[in-house]
Amino acid sequence: MATVMVVDDVAANRDIVRLLLGYRGHDVIEAHDGADALRLAHEHHPDVVVSDVLMPGIDGLELVHRLRHDPDEVAAQAPVIFYTANYLEPETRPIAEACGVSQVVLRSQSPDELLDAVDAALAEGPVSIDVVPSGDFAQAHVQAVNAKLIEKVRALHHTEKRFEAMAVASPVGIALLDADGEADYINPRLAEIMHTPIAALLGRGWLNSLDAADRRSALDLLRGGASERRFTHCLELPDGTSRYLRLQLRHIQDDEEAELAGGVLMVDDVSDLVAAEERLRDESKRRQDEARRRDAERLDSLRRMAGGAAHDFNNILGAILGYTTLALESLDEAADTLPPDLSASLAADLGQVIKGGERAKALTQQLLAFGRREITQPTTFDLNRLLRDLVGPLRDSAGTAAVTLQPGPGPADVRADPRQISQVLVNLVSNSADAGGTITISTATSPSGDTVVTVRDTGRGMPAEVLERAFEPFFTTKRSTGTAGLGLSTAHGIVSQAGGQLTLTSEEGAGTTATITLPGVRATSGVEPGPAAASAAPAVPHESGVLAASDGSPARAEPVPVAPVPPVEGGGGGETLLLVDDEADLREVTARFLGGAGYRVLSAADAAEALNLLDRHHDPIAAMITDVVMPGMNGRQLARVAKQRRPELRVVFVSGFAEALIDEAGNNLEPDSMIVAKPYTRDQLLAGVQSVLRRT
Repeated sequence: MATVMVVDDVAANRDIVRLLLGYRGHDVIEAHDGADALRLAHEHHPDVVVSDVLMPGIDGLELVHRLRHDPDEVAAQAPVIFYTANYLEPETRPIAEACGVSQVVLRSQSPDELLDAVDAALAEGPVSIDVVPSGDFAQAHVQAVNAKLIEKVRALHHTEKRFEAMAVASPVGIALLDADGEADYINPRLAEIMHTPIAALLGRGWLNSLDAADRRSALDLLRGGASERRFTHCLELPDGTSRYLRLQLRHIQDDEEAELAGGVLMVDDVSDLVAAEERLRDESKRRQDEARRRDAERLDSLRRMAGGAAHDFNNILGAILGYTTLALESLDEAADTLPPDLSASLAADLGQVIKGGERAKALTQQLLAFGRREITQPTTFDLNRLLRDLVGPLRDSAGTAAVTLQPGPGPADVRADPRQISQVLVNLVSNSADAGGTITISTATSPSGDTVVTVRDTGRGMPAEVLERAFEPFFTTKRSTGTAGLGLSTAHGIVSQAGGQLTLTSEEGAGTTATITLPGVRATSGVEPGPAAASAAPAVPHESGVLAASDGSPARAEPVPVAPVPPVEGGGGGETLLLVDDEADLREVTARFLGGAGYRVLSAADAAEALNLLDRHHDPIAAMITDVVMPGMNGRQLARVAKQRRPELRVVFVSGFAEALIDEAGNNLEPDSMIVAKPYTRDQLLAGVQSVLRRT
């Protein structure tokens, strides 16, 4: 195989030719310019020379001319092939023939053309040396170079015009930068975006398009610190307006020409896009707020409906249970005169009525809790201590599911009804147990000082459409009967009535988290005073279902005294009581309860009739027992007027409707009175009356 010398100032071009000739088995010598080629030709005497035409210093035409005049005859006779992309063959052929060039091959042709040209040159052997006179060569050389130079200048001018047209029409700002961060070109769009003249952006003026913190990293990138970076910048204009810029800086590195290193900066004004995104976020937030408002209104409507229905049903239920109790007592008194089988049958039937009434009573209590109208006993207690005392009932409610407590550090004092909060926690744990997985109950204090309780499970979670309706009363996904569907709605109402919030987050397959937020209470020394305070211990459910403290004593219930429930052994001492209720049946049965206990009862259907009785009855009246919600003047208004006329008069309110007696914080609006929750039993009513009569 032959020795071929490749002459080209571009390394990549030399590599391509070397690979091509290497496949044919030729030995390849590489020369990076004409002078290097003359030296290597003397040393190696190549069989063929493959040379570019346009090269710095000694170009291809000058190289051939010098070779042919070289005193080394072996080097002077080497065949030369021009391999070029800059000269077309018609332009190069005359001078090439004059210099003894074997063939001209264009780079745009197939590589086989070059290989065939090498084979042909090798077949022809050394060329004859017909030296071209120096004057003729110089003239031909100048003409060829001039023609190519003019062509290149025109092409460069055309390229510059196209670049300028593109840069001027560009919708983004453009800056061309060198490695030192100096801008030597700024397009008009960048000046328009920056509201700055082009002259002020040249040099390093373009850095004003970046935040001060980003300028150093941008300059590092131009020196090769990275290939590309993106920035955002809020530009404050002199008129006080702001423009949002999105910038992209790309590093440029020319391996052959180090002085061309630097970068290109592209700047886009995205203020309209940012404004549109902001409007979209505002609209999304507005829609979310609107949806929450509609949900709140829907829940509020349901609460009003449920509370009102439960209140009216309580009156009916109170009469039913009262008359049934009286019927059982009458049956017991007449047991000796009735056949035993009939007496037992009637007693059993009436017992079923009582049993059904108790179930209905529990349902009304849940509806009242959902409607935030249940009579409550708010007190200050440590929620962490309540949780520790509730471990047993909570784990019983969880069944086979594991329950983990994670109380926060220190006390978590809140003001609420501990019995109701216990009910909420048990309901939430029961729901989590139905969903499967493990259950974690944790407490924490929010930055605002509120106490936060989370009940988290790892169960199957809820789809969005179920989560949306989770707090609706009687909505349930469980296949059961009875009062299913009131657990979460009751819990929501209890927490709301305590001044807190209950929220749910859930995702299918990822479990559910219930978050209770209750207003925190600053720690105080000592126990708060209260008319019914009996213990400072937090309340927990007792086996009997009655609320008890952790030491077994009754839980304190400071501001709202509610009639105790132990059975009353003795009756009244003949005191006169004024009974006021607009429900005739309930008024009648209540009067019979009181009369049977030894009291003298004056009955009134409304406030006007009650005040008339007060005026006409000159003997002492020990206490007034009044319903709260009545047409016209309500029970609270009646109590105020009545006590003005008879200051010594004691008052017992009977109601299942807390809204008229308790403020949003759970404080009793009538601290000197007693409240008996409807529907009440005879023992609860008499206990409340005796309690106020014993007060000094």
